[in-house]
Amino acid sequence: MPRFEELYEALNDKEKALFSETVNRLLARTFLVFEREEDRRGYRFVERHLTLFQRYFDLARWDLFHDQQLAVIQLYNRDERNRRNFTIQETIFLFILRLLYDDKRRELRLTDQVYVTGQEIQEKYMALGIKQRLPAREDMQRILRLFSNFSLLDLKRGHWRDPEALYLLYPSLLLVLNTADLESLAEWLSEQAAWDEESEGEDEDETELDEDS
Repeated sequence: MPRFEELYEALNDKEKALFSETVNRLLARTFLVFEREEDRRGYRFVERHLTLFQRYFDLARWDLFHDQQLAVIQLYNRDERNRRNFTIQETIFLFILRLLYDDKRRELRLTDQVYVTGQEIQEKYMALGIKQRLPAREDMQRILRLFSNFSLLDLKRGHWRDPEALYLLYPSLLLVLNTADLESLAEWLSEQAAWDEESEGEDEDETELDEDS
């Protein structure tokens, strides 16, 4: 079985430059998605030289996973180092995007792309019933830009903070949150919504007491 050094030396100078560029892109973004235009060149290069990249990342205890069905390449650390820990608000948005992706995917043909609007994202957020955590438009813009940096979505029309904006969602969302993660998040969000509703009811009771006193 060829070693990394042998595989690397077999590349020409242009390919070596592309190798370095692609390694840094994977380390920064975690995913390469064939469907995403700016990822496509790197995706195809990794696909052609998959063993080379796997040998390289293996030296630092990273695994490179190629999901051919989704056409997504994912990099992750075996020791769970160098991971981006999302805030609660960012995690809720991730959950919403995954739900929207699943909903839209069922309505489309296999080759169709998945688009959602800013309005649909906001409506799905409101449907969760977590009123105390409704984000400002600036927060929504920041979070969606963050997810774009990880090749989870792209803005295709409008402005990041507008309800009329149109976003293209990528299948990498399926690898960020698996079915078990979705179920755990759904349960937690349901508990939070119930708590918010209960707290709101307590506030109303207190107001009535104040008025009667």
